[in-house]
Amino acid sequence: MFARSSMIPALRAAARPTFGASPAVLAARGFATQVTFVKKIYADGSTCQKCDFVWKQIVKDKLVEKIDRIVVADERDMKSEGIILATRHKVTRAPFFVVNEEGASEDQEKVYDVYFKLKKEVFAQETGENEKNEEIIRGIMKQVF
Repeated sequence: MFARSSMIPALRAAARPTFGASPAVLAARGFATQVTFVKKIYADGSTCQKCDFVWKQIVKDKLVEKIDRIVVADERDMKSEGIILATRHKVTRAPFFVVNEEGASEDQEKVYDVYFKLKKEVFAQETGENEKNEEIIRGIMKQVF
């Protein structure tokens, strides 16, 4: 008889939702055990507008339950967890997502700084062209202003 611990990975793999994704896509993306949303607070205490927009999109897409943690990168506190994550992963824009794959070490975390890529690669859901364009435009506007 199989030991219980040896069956767990197989059971998890069988229980994973595929959302109609091809086997190649599923093999390439793995399965996230934890998704962390990192949002920014500016030095003046204001929140990042793009972060707020992306969070509203997560709510609209009904993916809130897929986000395990929300972390703040607070420019007023260079020791905040979000600042530490941004430094570790060399991320210069917000929001971003840190994905820990099952069984992976901390140095193998994957970072997404574009929501629709996370949505497609981790949650196996397509994003409409309007949503992609709006996120791109907000990113450009942030750089201009």
